[in-house]
Amino acid sequence: MPDTLSALLVAFLATVPGGLYTWSYEQQAGRWGATATDRLQRFLGASAFFIALQLWFLYEFYRRYVVTGEVQSGQPLPPEIWLVPVVFVVVPVLVGRYLGRAVFQKKKWASVFIGTSRAPRAWDFLFTSPNTNGWLRLRLKDSDRWVVGVWGISPTTGLQSFAAGYPEPQDLLLSDTALIDEDGSLLLDEHNRPVYTGAALLIRWDEVAYAEYVAG
Repeated sequence: MPDTLSALLVAFLATVPGGLYTWSYEQQAGRWGATATDRLQRFLGASAFFIALQLWFLYEFYRRYVVTGEVQSGQPLPPEIWLVPVVFVVVPVLVGRYLGRAVFQKKKWASVFIGTSRAPRAWDFLFTSPNTNGWLRLRLKDSDRWVVGVWGISPTTGLQSFAAGYPEPQDLLLSDTALIDEDGSLLLDEHNRPVYTGAALLIRWDEVAYAEYVAG
């Protein structure tokens, strides 16, 4: 029983932090490269990093409480020992969240950890760029008609545009659309501003023949 308990504790401290890091990171940065092999490599890499940080504690715990027989005999452990598993849970989550957010915001220093070529598609490169606001001009396949929508927060609907991330099927929620003429050019009001329709648009990427992004 003591050997089994020790093995379970070591397995927990060696693998769970890597899994928690991966889960927290993907919440912020998305699941790019999220095939089974890629996720396994990401998990193993994170686990190796955290186990390197944990080795000193694992050895000290083994030396002080296992070798001396305190665990085998059921002796009470110091109260602070029970805080350590909490730390091993909280730290990987915070590290994963912080790094994932930095990657999403395209912080330059984050490339040291994740590399420089991350986006698997041009779609992901554009739509995950932070603080991107502008217009998407789309020509539809079925009718060759044009649609111009807001990429950003609409001043009329209050919605935020959204694009599905990798590896989900590509679709777009445009927070608002604008009045246009037959060739897809924006119609302007007397103040030379686009005229919003107040209607959001949900569209699948396979319905689009041509797309143009214009910064707002």
